[in-house]
Amino acid sequence: MKRTATLLIAFLLLLPRCFAQDTPDFLQIAGKVIDGATGKPLHYASVGLAGTHISNVSNAEGVFTLKVDSRTAPSALVTVSHLGYATVTFRLSDFQGTDAEHPLKITLSPVSLNLDPAMIRAQDPEDLLLSALYRIKQNYPTKHVGMTAFYRELIKKGNTKYLAMNEAILDIDKAPYGSFQVDRAGIYKGRGSLNYDATDTLFIKYQGGVVSIFEIDQAKYPFALSEINDIRRIYDLQAEPSAFVGERMYYVVSFNQKASVEDIYMRGKVYIDSESLAIGRVEMWMNVEGRDDALGLFVLKRPQNTRFEVKNAYYIVNYKPSEGKWYYDYAKMEIKFETRRKRSLFRNHYTVMSEIAVTDHKDEPPVIDRDARVRFRDQMTERVSAFIDDNFWENYNVIEPDADIEAIIRKIVRQLKKHKLE
Repeated sequence: MKRTATLLIAFLLLLPRCFAQDTPDFLQIAGKVIDGATGKPLHYASVGLAGTHISNVSNAEGVFTLKVDSRTAPSALVTVSHLGYATVTFRLSDFQGTDAEHPLKITLSPVSLNLDPAMIRAQDPEDLLLSALYRIKQNYPTKHVGMTAFYRELIKKGNTKYLAMNEAILDIDKAPYGSFQVDRAGIYKGRGSLNYDATDTLFIKYQGGVVSIFEIDQAKYPFALSEINDIRRIYDLQAEPSAFVGERMYYVVSFNQKASVEDIYMRGKVYIDSESLAIGRVEMWMNVEGRDDALGLFVLKRPQNTRFEVKNAYYIVNYKPSEGKWYYDYAKMEIKFETRRKRSLFRNHYTVMSEIAVTDHKDEPPVIDRDARVRFRDQMTERVSAFIDDNFWENYNVIEPDADIEAIIRKIVRQLKKHKLE
């Protein structure tokens, strides 16, 4: 976990491919999820086709698309949910004629907390968290699970300039929870682009993004960088007001490292399902602010004449229940840092971000060849093809790009097509 978001220039030798899959006809629907009280878009809203494992999430502008088999009945149900809001259900036919440019407007209402106090048991935050961690083998799959996921990583300079952008469909062999086996992934197909020019004084490459995004699975790897027996020593825990997703209630426990603990740990919140005591969501920040020793956790190699400072490190992981078990569903990590060359008054700010959305899962995991695996030393830029095909993703579900990312993608495609014609 502490090697998360490592940046390093490296070299790769091969472009692995996983299984090709048949591409059936599909129907794509689209929606935009907004807060009914404020009118603001809702990021990370979960959308799924009822009775299947097909799902996706909304982007920062609340927009999502979902691709389903064209033979799916118009009466099939599509559910949309978000933490703190009532879940809504639509028929597939309600989305007729929608696309990412013309999505169906979906309004979610905040869930009222007017519950009978007798229904809410006083819970000790330490007992809650430890109970959730000790119940992992009961609540999460203890056998290999096959997953299909969409993965995106970005390197951004300042607020507007994207230096690198890579996207891929991954085949995943998710290892059993409670075991020491590691998750494995291979690239089925992917695309990417670099956007450096003569004005950029620092060339950054992102190493190990796919592996790192799995390592923030807090139900599988050490919770908040600590083993269970060390939680009491490292963290102060506090009970927070309960939260809801539809009718499902979550206990909320906040955590922050004790003032007496010198090493860098985390702060954040963990959401624990009130019925199963499964960890349903974790939001956390690494306590890197003002720490000169934080750099070594992220940067393996850097120019000697440049000073680096880690400004912020944010992580989120979400799980969803299905048939009595909870599954890794969505994760995001975002690292921000500042650079300044020696004897220079100017500073540059960079953001490294990666996110993954599991769009389908099945009992049988894919067979990922040893040479095809994505490893920590790998860089996605060297493993994917260039942006050029408008229909690149075929029938696979992807996280819709935000407007600024979409503009960059369109520009990249235009430039590549123009270059190809020349």
